[in-house]
Amino acid sequence: MSRIQFLLVSWAIGWVSWCHAADWPMWRNDPARSGETQEKLPETLHLQWKRMLPPLQPAYHNTRLQFDAGYEPIVVGQLLIVASANDDTVTAYHTRTGERRWQFFTEGPVRFAPAAENGMIFFGSDDGFMYCLRAETGEVNWKFQAVPSSRKLLGNRRLISVWPVRGGTVVKEGAVYFAAGVWPMEGVFVYCLDAETGKVRWLNDKAGTVYGSHPHAAEAFGGLTPQGYLVLDGDDLVVPCGTAFPAHFNRQTGELTSFTLPKMGRYPGGWFAILDKDRRRGQKPATPAPLLYDEDVTQAQHEGGLHLGPGRLGIRNQITIAGQKREFTQPLPGVDGTIYSLLVGDGRLFAVTKEGGLFALGEKEQQPVVHENKLSTIEVDDTWAKRADSVVEKAEAKQGVTLVWGAGTGKLAEALYRQTELQVLVVDADAVKINALRQRWQAAGWYGPRLSAHVGTPAEFGFPPYLAQLIVSEDLTAAGLKDDLQFMRQLFLPLRPYGGTVCFEGNEALAESWQKLAEAAKLPNAEVAQGEGWVTLKRAKGLQGAVNYTGGWSSPDERVQTPLGVLWFDDALGLFKRAPQPQFIDGVMISNDKAWEGYPQGDRPPYKLKEAQIYDVYTGRLLSATETTRLLPLANAIDLTAKQPVQYRPASQTNAWSPSAPLVGERVNPLTGLKEPRVFPKSYGCDGGVDYGLLFTMRSGTAAFYDKRQESGTIHISGPRSGCTNSVIPANGLLNVPYFYQGCTCSYPLPVGLALVPMSEQYEQWTVWGDGQPQAIQRLGLNFGAPGDRMSKSGTLWLEFPQTGGPSPQLDLQITPDKPATFYHHALWVSAGEGWAWVSASGIRNVQQVELGSLKPGRFTVRLHFAEPDELQAGMRVFDVALQGQTVLQKFDPIATARGKLKSVVKTFENVEVNGSLKLHFTPLVGEPILCGLELIAADLTAGKLPQVERPQWIE
Repeated sequence: MSRIQFLLVSWAIGWVSWCHAADWPMWRNDPARSGETQEKLPETLHLQWKRMLPPLQPAYHNTRLQFDAGYEPIVVGQLLIVASANDDTVTAYHTRTGERRWQFFTEGPVRFAPAAENGMIFFGSDDGFMYCLRAETGEVNWKFQAVPSSRKLLGNRRLISVWPVRGGTVVKEGAVYFAAGVWPMEGVFVYCLDAETGKVRWLNDKAGTVYGSHPHAAEAFGGLTPQGYLVLDGDDLVVPCGTAFPAHFNRQTGELTSFTLPKMGRYPGGWFAILDKDRRRGQKPATPAPLLYDEDVTQAQHEGGLHLGPGRLGIRNQITIAGQKREFTQPLPGVDGTIYSLLVGDGRLFAVTKEGGLFALGEKEQQPVVHENKLSTIEVDDTWAKRADSVVEKAEAKQGVTLVWGAGTGKLAEALYRQTELQVLVVDADAVKINALRQRWQAAGWYGPRLSAHVGTPAEFGFPPYLAQLIVSEDLTAAGLKDDLQFMRQLFLPLRPYGGTVCFEGNEALAESWQKLAEAAKLPNAEVAQGEGWVTLKRAKGLQGAVNYTGGWSSPDERVQTPLGVLWFDDALGLFKRAPQPQFIDGVMISNDKAWEGYPQGDRPPYKLKEAQIYDVYTGRLLSATETTRLLPLANAIDLTAKQPVQYRPASQTNAWSPSAPLVGERVNPLTGLKEPRVFPKSYGCDGGVDYGLLFTMRSGTAAFYDKRQESGTIHISGPRSGCTNSVIPANGLLNVPYFYQGCTCSYPLPVGLALVPMSEQYEQWTVWGDGQPQAIQRLGLNFGAPGDRMSKSGTLWLEFPQTGGPSPQLDLQITPDKPATFYHHALWVSAGEGWAWVSASGIRNVQQVELGSLKPGRFTVRLHFAEPDELQAGMRVFDVALQGQTVLQKFDPIATARGKLKSVVKTFENVEVNGSLKLHFTPLVGEPILCGLELIAADLTAGKLPQVERPQWIE
């Protein structure tokens, strides 16, 4: 061994021993989150240094979800490492002096503490990435994207990935564990990565599709909503789920071993969970970890009083140092403010206050070093100030979101930030420029929720639709300005209806070009104009086919159709669970809450109405008082003095508390082609549901809907609680699900409001179709290994096998072996091919024979769907397939045919004679045969063209 090698090994050993002896390497110090350390501190502590950071604004107003209400540093060697959701950074300070050593920016808020091991630190961001940095320098060792999609949304008032990393990181023995995604319907991804390389050891991406219990013993599609710090105990990996209760996974395999939402109502959970080591003693290692909760977190105000969930009061606010408990309420010398967190490392006690203070206390009595929070000044540039005024006047935009496509000098963004109330989002592909702007704006105290900069090509950045009141550019080249239809569509999509405007510098020639492109692209309600050196593209009116809703239980919005994806979510505007329905008018929601908080003081229902509040339906932004005053005349007048009913129900619901099952006219059964009553599953919910014309919406355990045009089956929006008043309302081109959760303590894991927007058909969205025993089937899809049913727009009802996702039609189906092994990947991983990604993403293994009966005699088109699920090479899985006794595929190799893993292949056979049953036989040649999907379509029906697989996008 060379001298250099010896020194490096010695350093590594020293680092590891140092880490074990004196570090605080993750939230609450260890994977069990014990908050315990054997480190001994001096009997008398003195303030060594202090530093003030901007106080954090937590993502949620609901205290049961405030995992990020303050800073949670870790200690690695002589570095205090602090993550910030305010300015999207991770920063290292010297433990002895408080001086800043390095800082790293991500593309979104970092809401959870990092974790450290072997000189590396690991953390996730709301940008959807997991990062590994070298602790000493802050340099990137590796970076891992949790989901292969650039789709973004507004989450808690910030632009983030649809799959933020909010399953807080835990590290142990060279493995990094975290979870991405908070919406079950969008997919939830629980990971174990190799700490050294960032390579995947295992992934569970099925945990967002769990059909099971909801509060009040209801049943619905749901799944994990990972928000909270992960916990490890032996082979048990615990994943907290927001305001519900945690899920348990096998740490070695990633298998989901235990998860359920509480069946009992009014039983609050919360984000905080740690291992109860006292209860663990004597238990078998395979037993799920006994957990401790904090009653400060698991409590909530029900309309009749305070409800408590499980927990021990105050345990979040204490740590144990060398066997002695230390309460956060105990005073510390030199520490002013309310202590939010304590930690020990490098022989020091560190205190963090809610006000943003970092305090280091040690043995040495000295004059404390005070790091002043000195902000730099950004001088006003009169030229850019005038241009910003001109743009704002031209677009009539002073509130909302503005996108800057192409950063330029950054001065236009600065002027807009300074002179308006706009939230300014800058996007440019030049990473060096963006980083410089971040540093400049952070030094001035500007960078954060209202002004942020992002690296990316603007037209391909993944902006959600309808986001921007204004789009501007200081650098048209960086904006990617092109004279083509694709660019025009990408530029138009993020514009907010009712006035969203692009305002670029340009002459009449550019205006003429834009006019022609807008017409060729068929951009609805697009208006192009030119004047005073600007060319504008405005989305002048509402969305085509969209309607307003002012009451009356009818809202035939033609744009709102399945599948639907999340556009934004937030809890800024909360409404009582039995408040009256809101009105949705020209892009805003106007609502009157009820004064329910007076119940404990004797103010019994029916409660009085409060003054109206308004938010933007396309972003969830709560409007200012000035905007509210201007928009209130749009709404139907509501008499605040009139006595209100306890509940608001359509005339069709005669039983106010126990509604009957939905019966909504007739439909044509897609399996048989016969007319029948339109019935569909609905679980618990005193909201009996409303037929809005094209969509039926309801509370069915959770918020849910049924698309009558597609005969979709029941689709659950798992996470939020919809109202006792029907609050799932199609209007303004969106499915609106406002926050009707106040006055309820049930453990719905995502107490927020949200809006849903139509997605392309490749989007994975499962339904519960309902029972039945169909005969003379003329059209059917079998989706092997899928978690639920699904209707395609071409008219095929795809049924899961084996059945796991709620009531589904019973088929005359025999498979050999009778319980084949299944596989499942989220459809986002299917990267190419034809057909539907959500069919080819799952399947059965080692299949030998499939026989399906109860078919209508005649000729059929038969389609077989395949995709290789494993890391195999060509030639490692080869088999023959016989259909009705005739060999139709010889030496079929799925991976060779598709040229890669998880690429879809569909084999179509026409005019197949069927005399009541269809039989497939598989002969293995190398490896095990697989089958993803089987579709049968009677020859006299239109089969429809197979789509090409692509990443799902919003539908304009």
